[in-house]
Amino acid sequence: MKLFTKIKNIYISIYKLGLNSVYKGACLLRKTDENKMVIALYRTNYLDDNLKLVYKEVQKQAPHIKIHLIQGTNKMNLKLFIEILVFSNARYLIIDDYFLPIYLITPHKKLKVIQLWHAAGAFKKFGHSTIGSRFGPQASYLKLVPVHANYNFVYISARKFTKYYAEAFNMDSRRIFNLGLPRLDMITNEELHLKIISKMYKKYSFLKDKGMINILMAPTYRAKGSQGETGIDLVDTILQIAKRMDINKRIILKPHPYMSVSSLEKIRNCRNVFIADSSGINEWMLVVDAFITDYSSAIFEFSLLKKPMAHFVPDYDEYVNSRGFYTCIEENSDATVLKDITELANWINSRQKDESFDSSRMIAFNFDYIEDATTRIVSHFLSNEK
Repeated sequence: MKLFTKIKNIYISIYKLGLNSVYKGACLLRKTDENKMVIALYRTNYLDDNLKLVYKEVQKQAPHIKIHLIQGTNKMNLKLFIEILVFSNARYLIIDDYFLPIYLITPHKKLKVIQLWHAAGAFKKFGHSTIGSRFGPQASYLKLVPVHANYNFVYISARKFTKYYAEAFNMDSRRIFNLGLPRLDMITNEELHLKIISKMYKKYSFLKDKGMINILMAPTYRAKGSQGETGIDLVDTILQIAKRMDINKRIILKPHPYMSVSSLEKIRNCRNVFIADSSGINEWMLVVDAFITDYSSAIFEFSLLKKPMAHFVPDYDEYVNSRGFYTCIEENSDATVLKDITELANWINSRQKDESFDSSRMIAFNFDYIEDATTRIVSHFLSNEK
């Protein structure tokens, strides 16, 4: 194992050297285009949620800016060389997740790297906060690949979480701004909100069935192998719960982008489970009656809709020990906590149409701003030169 690690580290070192050399050469040969912006897609192969809203807002505020899209792979292969060439003369690079090439190079001073991050609040630990945990990276690896390095602007949902993001990204807290989450506009902007609902009803005819209660389920990412947080099998859980649901209940499963296709195939034939392969999670939130997750921060955004919501966390203690949280569930969420299959089945079967849920405390805790986030964020990074 030590020999394998040594060989791997040698490969990473040589790869970084080559990537940096190509990047620096490209920067010397190509003058920075002040009107060039690159948006890196990773979680999906199309513009969605935060990135889509920012893309449209940039077109509105700065129509002279030319926007280029790249599909990130986050693997140390030849494709990364193409990615760095694309943004080597860019003024702006916008990401909303882990983006490997920016951690392996030293960006030129004129490049603004903007991390929108895809999660609200500060819930489960990630990045540098997980060093030493079963889930997290080794400190020796971070010396070679300083993940989450080189961000100029990071946008979060509330000032109280700044210290957690500064720790997770190992960065100066003065570059972290509590201006909101762009995709909140999909919920709080009435015109956009209604447009999305209309689109969803046209696209998914089964939503028109007034007798059916649709419950969105969005499990968070679960690592596999030695870095796995817990041993729970969420696919098996869904197969079990599908047999215990009332006839007028339907689960709309929004799989995590990293969930394997083979896992999904096991539940595709369940009559009362619909796998939401397309449309973003925030779009689905607008047309369902309730929401279930385990540890996904999506529940904070759902709280704005004031509908019933729950955490299904039968492995909570194990998860705490293997990964950990910045804040406990009871502190940042008012959703019902469910610990076993029976509680989950009873909660699902008790759902009704047009239920309301008081999430006002939860909203105040997790958000400093809930409206016009996209406009605020785009105006900020276009006007600042930090």
